Amino acid sequence: MQPETILGPEWKRGTNGNVSAISMTPDASFVAAGCEDHDVYLMNYSGKLLWASTTGDTVQFVKISDDGRFVAACSMDNIVSYFNKTGELLWTFRIGKRINAMDMTPDGTLVVTGSDDGVIRAFNDKGIVIWSKDCQKPVNSICISSSGSLIIAGASNNKAYLFTKDGQVRWEYQAQSPVMYVYTSSDGEFSYVLEFSNNTLHQLSERGAELSVNSYSQRITDISITEDGRFVAIGFVNSYVYFTDKNGSVQWKQTMSGPVEAVKVTPDGSLVYAATSDKAIWILNKNGNLLLNKKFESVPNCIATTIDGDYFVANGLNTVYFFAIARYLEYIVREQAKMVRMMKEGDKRENCMVDKDGKRMATYPGAPEKGVNTCRLCGAPILESRTLCNYCEMMQRRPH
Repeated sequence: MQPETILGPEWKRGTNGNVSAISMTPDASFVAAGCEDHDVYLMNYSGKLLWASTTGDTVQFVKISDDGRFVAACSMDNIVSYFNKTGELLWTFRIGKRINAMDMTPDGTLVVTGSDDGVIRAFNDKGIVIWSKDCQKPVNSICISSSGSLIIAGASNNKAYLFTKDGQVRWEYQAQSPVMYVYTSSDGEFSYVLEFSNNTLHQLSERGAELSVNSYSQRITDISITEDGRFVAIGFVNSYVYFTDKNGSVQWKQTMSGPVEAVKVTPDGSLVYAATSDKAIWILNKNGNLLLNKKFESVPNCIATTIDGDYFVANGLNTVYFFAIARYLEYIVREQAKMVRMMKEGDKRENCMVDKDGKRMATYPGAPEKGVNTCRLCGAPILESRTLCNYCEMMQRRPH
């Protein structure tokens, strides 16, 4: 079944600059967006703009707490900004060099950054650095577990670190090249480390021991992992999306319409969203079937979803788009069920069209005794329910 092109946004909200970062609460009640106009925007479920507050430069990262009470952002002037639910700026902190990564705990009480100065910094809700780690080389990736109890970081010193919330190092992992992507599951049972130089993804245990390692020949453009760490979606520059289990065994792979710019798997693993360079988002189910797609005015490289994927947001130039896709998925299920039912009915008719000797009977006088129905006058292939093709039927209706 071809993917449906019927998907449309529930609402869209324009901003004064191109959208560069998006975050959404797990229940889709609030959406935060960071933009090139230096502003952070907060919208509610219906698309109403609740506030817009400024930072000092283009917003690189934005994260909203699960209850929508706090929003953290990092801008290109190397400033961390922290807002409350009314848009009031509670605190800022300037870092000496470029900020490469940021994440915030679900309750909004801890913000962690990694920067080119090689330092991982953890801020409390008052803006005080409560612990830090000097990695000597640029810190490239930060991820806080969905439980908020663990922080994993990757750096250009070829190492990945797993910390407790209070900054205690649980383990260090030595890679062969700079670590560009890290992820840890809710309980830390599974963690992932992606190396920069060789497209190698390592799966680690809760103690930092290597459980599996998988290398890929094509350049990886993005990775997304389920909340429990058991499934991984990988986007590639050669237009493929892979969906693997925790050991790297490919469950399915799908060719997209262009190089994959961003990929997002829902926390429960039920849906995969892939943004491609031809300005489209494709929605796939857990079996890799293409369900829906949507064209945008630019590459939608920022995607956020709810746990089950019923709602998602994406960017397109200076616009935030909000989608509710449950009814579209219900429509697809109905259409698939209808198709299966028609096929079964067709098989039943085929089985009935045989004589006592098992020979297929003609559906009408003069019809061919073959599997394909054809026009009884000219022999052109036609639908099973018809006896004449359009042309012959038209000629018979013409006055003689």
